[in-house]
Amino acid sequence: MGNIMKSLMAFVLLLVAIIAVFAKPNNDREFILKFGFQPLSTLSLLSEKSQGTNASQDTKLGISAGLEYFQYLNNVVALGLGAIYDFPRDINNTNGNVSFMPLFVALKLRTPLHGLDNTFMFCSGRLGGSIPMLTNLLDGATQKIGLYYGAGLGFSINFLVIEAIYAINNFSISLPNNSETIDANCQTITLYAGFKFE
Repeated sequence: MGNIMKSLMAFVLLLVAIIAVFAKPNNDREFILKFGFQPLSTLSLLSEKSQGTNASQDTKLGISAGLEYFQYLNNVVALGLGAIYDFPRDINNTNGNVSFMPLFVALKLRTPLHGLDNTFMFCSGRLGGSIPMLTNLLDGATQKIGLYYGAGLGFSINFLVIEAIYAINNFSISLPNNSETIDANCQTITLYAGFKFE
């Protein structure tokens, strides 16, 4: 499933790059400051030495904040950049906690605007890298940045933005003395409310 989503995101970004080359410039742009909570988040570890044994654990409720900038290429398509910080949240049944800082490029498709109307629905996709930060879990291990990708649905009413995003933070963990490398990911659903500045 993960490989399918990566391929789809790569195809969409390629398509947007082609659109950007031929699109008529548009002065419509957005800067969005948003805050959210994560009611669902699951951390998964895949050990190479234990024949692909997968250990998964849910986390406690999380809090997230982010910044995004979008430039519209026309009345529907926008390209953007973003950064998110997922605040540390406890991992169930452990003493550890986890947080992430994804940095990404984004694509937004909105319903066309008519006249002075500033209300629309939109879908979005993002692709980038995620910086992991685990504490009190696997002491002495080194964490490495991994692929971040996700998709969302939302709506905008004047300066208010509401969005739900499903995202996956991939990363790897190298145990002390390079004894083992563990592939890991954290899947999250985040509900955001934000303010849009144009």
